[in-house]
Amino acid sequence: MLPHERQKEILKQLYENRSVKITELTKYFNVTRETIRKDLYEMEEEDLIKKVHGGAILSKANHETDYTSRKSINDSEKVAIAKRAAELVENGDTIYIDYGTTSSYFVNEIMSKKNLTIVTASLPIAIELSDYTDFEVILIGGVIRKNEKSLYGPIAQRIIGNIFVDKGFFSAGGIDVNAGFTNFHMGEAEVSKLIFKQSQKKVMMADYSKFNTIAMNKVASLNEITVLITDDKTAEDVIADLKTKIENLFVVNTKEMDKDE
Repeated sequence: MLPHERQKEILKQLYENRSVKITELTKYFNVTRETIRKDLYEMEEEDLIKKVHGGAILSKANHETDYTSRKSINDSEKVAIAKRAAELVENGDTIYIDYGTTSSYFVNEIMSKKNLTIVTASLPIAIELSDYTDFEVILIGGVIRKNEKSLYGPIAQRIIGNIFVDKGFFSAGGIDVNAGFTNFHMGEAEVSKLIFKQSQKKVMMADYSKFNTIAMNKVASLNEITVLITDDKTAEDVIADLKTKIENLFVVNTKEMDKDE
């Protein structure tokens, strides 16, 4: 495996597990400790990670990665969650699709629906939907966040302030029982917060890696969420805590989906 391929895998493990250990990485890649130390040194130089005693954690600047690099992380879980969320969409609905990589999988699952009006602040999602004649797509204006290709800011908020939808489908930077639904980017969080309030039903799509994580900007409390959909890798104690806050909680079976595929 080439160094850049190994470093990409290390970064993926960090997003899934929040930390890595040198001893475990040497066994996983079947390389020397010196090789892993060199990888971590190069990744720290690029401000991707922060080296700690015996391993590494994500750097503060890299707690949220580029959209395209995040999309492949936990993809089987995201697909299963998206399939379940799409079952909640009815022909003729007006829906909002939020920022996030799980939302991109959700788009793939609603292509068979008819007569949808779709509001989004994500350029990739709007472009993907634009060729479907059964959909009316409304892309809000605003400032473009370049690494995510998303829109935010005062213009976006003014447009969203005049829009109401039947169902909003949201992704999170983090979900915590006490802190609620949070996101990393302040501008995106403000847009999500506003449309969240103006969605009759609020559907949260979150894979197991999002729980017990708190991003800087709060969007909503958990008891405001109408439906939460997660996967079967989410810890049982987390599920139990969530059920005290959210009435409609669905856990999708990713193992069954893998068998079907």
